[in-house]
Amino acid sequence: LLICLLFYTPTKCDRWSRMANFINLGNRITGDFFVPSSFSNHYRNAFELGTGGYGTVIALELIKDSTRGIAVKRFNKPFDSTKQAQRCFRELQLLRELNHENIVKMKFVHTTDRTMQELNSVYLTTEFCGADLNFRLEQETPAKHQYSLQSFQTMISELLRALKYLNSANVIHRDLKPDNLAIDDRGKLTLLDFGIARVIDEHGQMTNDPGTKYYRAIETIAFGHSDQSGCKIYNEKADIWSIGAILCQMITGEILFREKIKSDNPILKALSLCGPIPDCVLVEIDDPASQHYLHTKSQTVVRMDFLKHFREEGRPWLWKEVEKNGAALVDFIDRTLAFDHRARMSVDEALAHPFLAEVRQPRKEVLAGHAILDVRDQTMEKWREYIWISIQNSPVRYDEQVLA
Repeated sequence: LLICLLFYTPTKCDRWSRMANFINLGNRITGDFFVPSSFSNHYRNAFELGTGGYGTVIALELIKDSTRGIAVKRFNKPFDSTKQAQRCFRELQLLRELNHENIVKMKFVHTTDRTMQELNSVYLTTEFCGADLNFRLEQETPAKHQYSLQSFQTMISELLRALKYLNSANVIHRDLKPDNLAIDDRGKLTLLDFGIARVIDEHGQMTNDPGTKYYRAIETIAFGHSDQSGCKIYNEKADIWSIGAILCQMITGEILFREKIKSDNPILKALSLCGPIPDCVLVEIDDPASQHYLHTKSQTVVRMDFLKHFREEGRPWLWKEVEKNGAALVDFIDRTLAFDHRARMSVDEALAHPFLAEVRQPRKEVLAGHAILDVRDQTMEKWREYIWISIQNSPVRYDEQVLA
C-alpha cells in the first residue's frame, strides 16, 4: 500500500530521537517507530509504505545503493487479543520458513522491550521489493506506460509459482490484492504481507473474515448472522478467484468489483458481472435470507462478455494484445472467476493454461521442502513466549551485510 512517499534526510530540526540502542522515526509516522540505531549508518530516506489494521510499514534505502533497501513493519497492538498475537506469530513463523524467489524474505525481528514479560512491541524487517502493483498501475498513462499484456502475464505466472510453493507447504495466503504484490523496476513480482495467511486446516475450516472485500471468493464470506462458529470451509482455490480479479484490474486499471456508489457491495457487483450463482453454491450459504435473495437475483443476470468489457473499459494501449489473446484470456478469467470453487482451476492448471504458455518457466515451479505445521489455540502467555523466542533467534547484527 503506497500511501505516501516522505523522503527526507534528518536535519537539526528533524532529528531521530534516541532510546537506548534504537532511533525513533515516529516524528514522520503515526506513533513511535523504533529501529536499531545502526540503521542510520547504512540507511536513509525513510518513507511510509502504508498503514493497515495490523501494522505500519516504512522503507529505507541503502546509502551505498539507492536502488536497494529494507521494509520494516511495526505490528499494531500485537497483544491486544489472542487473535492478534496469533496473527503476529503466524506471519513471523511463515516468513522464517518460506524461501521462494517470488515471496518476500524476512531479515530479522526486533523489539525495544527488554524482557518477555514486558514484550509489547514487535518489528519485522524484510527486503524491500519495490512499489506495490496498485501504485504501478496508477502511474500508467496513455503518454507514459511501461507494462504490456505480456508483462502482466509474466507477473501472473510468477504469482502462481509463489502460490504453488505456498500450497505445497500447506499454506494459503488469503489476501491476494495489488497492494500485497510488489513490483520492482525490472517488473519482477514479489508476494507480500502474510498477516492473515495460514496453514490449511485438515478439515478445511478457516475463519470467515479473510482478505479484502473486492478480491474475496464467495465461499469465504459469512452471510447474515447464522454462522456462529466464525468459520467457513474453503481451500486454496479461494486465492484463484483473487487472481482473476487482479488480472482484470491489470487490464483496465480499475477494481473489477467496486461500485462507484455508497451502497458498495462487491458480492452483488460480482453477481452482476459473473452471475448467475449456481445452485450448488447457493445451497452452501448458511443464511436463508441471503440464499433466497441471491437466488432471486441470479434469475435476472447473465455473465458479462469480458472481451467486450476489455475493449470498452480496458487501457487502449493493451487492446491489440488483448484481442490477439482474446480466447485464451477469456477462458482464463472464466476459470478463475467462477463462483463454484470446484469449477475453478487449480494452481497447476492455471500455470499450464494457454494464456500463460509464452511466459511459462516450468523449472521455476518449485515445491517447498516440507509442510508447515500450524500452531493455534494458545494462551496469551504462550503466544508472547513464542514471539519472544522468534525475536531471540534473529540476527543481532543490523548492518548492510545482514539487511541488504
